[in-house]
Amino acid sequence: MTPRPARRARERERLRRLVVRAVRAADGLLHRWARGPYESTLAITALVVLAAAAPVFAACAVFDWLFGGRVAASGEFGTDSVPLLLAGAAVALMALGLLRLCRFERRITERQTLTALVLGSFAAVAAIAIAHLATGAVEPTAFATAFAEAAATVTGTNSTTIPEADPGSGMLDLGGGMLALRAVGQWLGGAAFIVVLVRVLPHLGVGGLDTDGGVATRSARRLAPRSAGTMGRLLLLYGALTVLVAVGYGLAGMPLLQSGLHALTTASTGGFSTQAASLGAFDSAAIEWVAVFGMAAGGVSLPLMFLAIRRRDPARFIRSYEFRLYITLIIFATVAVALLPRDGVGWPHIFGAEHIRESLFAVVSVISTTGFETTSLVDLSIGSQALLMVLMLIGGMSASMAGGFKVVRLLTLASFIGRELRRAIYPSLAERLRLGRSTISETTISRITGELLLAALLIIPASIVLGASGLNIVDALTYAVSTLSNVGPAMAAADSTEHLAVEGSTGHLDAANWLGRITAGLLMMCGRMSVTAAAVALSVAAYPAVAAVRHGQWRRRRPHGVRVR
Repeated sequence: MTPRPARRARERERLRRLVVRAVRAADGLLHRWARGPYESTLAITALVVLAAAAPVFAACAVFDWLFGGRVAASGEFGTDSVPLLLAGAAVALMALGLLRLCRFERRITERQTLTALVLGSFAAVAAIAIAHLATGAVEPTAFATAFAEAAATVTGTNSTTIPEADPGSGMLDLGGGMLALRAVGQWLGGAAFIVVLVRVLPHLGVGGLDTDGGVATRSARRLAPRSAGTMGRLLLLYGALTVLVAVGYGLAGMPLLQSGLHALTTASTGGFSTQAASLGAFDSAAIEWVAVFGMAAGGVSLPLMFLAIRRRDPARFIRSYEFRLYITLIIFATVAVALLPRDGVGWPHIFGAEHIRESLFAVVSVISTTGFETTSLVDLSIGSQALLMVLMLIGGMSASMAGGFKVVRLLTLASFIGRELRRAIYPSLAERLRLGRSTISETTISRITGELLLAALLIIPASIVLGASGLNIVDALTYAVSTLSNVGPAMAAADSTEHLAVEGSTGHLDAANWLGRITAGLLMMCGRMSVTAAAVALSVAAYPAVAAVRHGQWRRRRPHGVRVR
């Protein structure tokens, strides 16, 4: 007699079938609707993202109507509800109307896939920017500011120009609906990144979905036979981590609604807070410890975490080269930041629990690219700031929610440099690079090297533009690194005179002019999407002009009969 399956297994299977049916129904509806004369998968991607913004706006409008007064500085309910609903309806109608004119292409290339990723990201930024303009969160004519605020929301960067509502209130000057949209937007941006992680990034050779927790190979081992199953498992883990952090904040004493909003930005490593002083406004050691746990978990490889939980094998973390280096960097940097002297902290206080907690919080916030603060990074010593800037560049583990260059790429480059040094001694050496149990191909190494080179080449002109927009050279360089790594705070004291935004390590976006804000927004998007994807999309956009020049269509034609020597 065949045993009956467990009840929990039947419920999971029923839920899986329900999700599959819903996805197939939505896909079928989209294909039936998009049957226009113009064949463009790229346009369909951007329009679908715009149409999907409408239910998000509606949910945030409902939140503002029910709970807005409890989280907003004004204490008023429903101030953002009508603008959000109207903006969502207008965007959805426009997107659906244009979507009717398009149809899917039969075949899409790898270059078009990366371009679709970029267009979808810009569509999400456009939708969030419209919400900022419609609700009055920014001035109606401040399009550059709206773009920067929307880019910070989609990419999960803790950078804003929103001032404090009233001096001493500690709350940002936003309504309840926009506070919810900023938090939900960062969380949904993280969820979209998981989809990109499974569908798109393996084409770049940096998927990192294997049992060792993130080795950069295209032949990465999946968590399920199909990519849809892998995405479902990672999204489930992402949601569970968010709920766990929210419960932790609640138990630590944070108000219920604040717990939910901060949990969304902690799990996504976005770092947006309803408080102008970030988590330091709560002045609670318990809340800071919960944030440290949530931020550190956000920087851990999601596949590694899922397999360790699913197979009840905590030793899998220890077996991962990348995880061991990630934890080693956190411990080493915490000790260094705690021991390096700073103003106002004497030797008797260095080994105190509060000082160590502040150092650990700053290190985890930076390496996970979350950007939460308890104290300004400007208050740290110069050596500590330099060390944290290096951690910004490194970031978290591959296949994690963190930004930055990723720890696994650092390991890969270290192995590559070691092999080249051995080749200098033994020119005939033939050696394949290995990381853990995986072999790293030469193609992967070239792509990682190219990614690092493109990022370095991007930081230099971006720093020049930011310097020309009102920041000094230290502000410009550190803020360019911070935004490209999706952190937000920088290592210098920004001074803003136009608004009442928080000065110090988080006031750089407010201190820059419109050109600097556009530059910062583009850096945020390049850091989240991958510089390689942005470069590929730029090449696709510029291809018609380049082809015209290459085939001589723009060459100057000489009169017939004139001979030029």
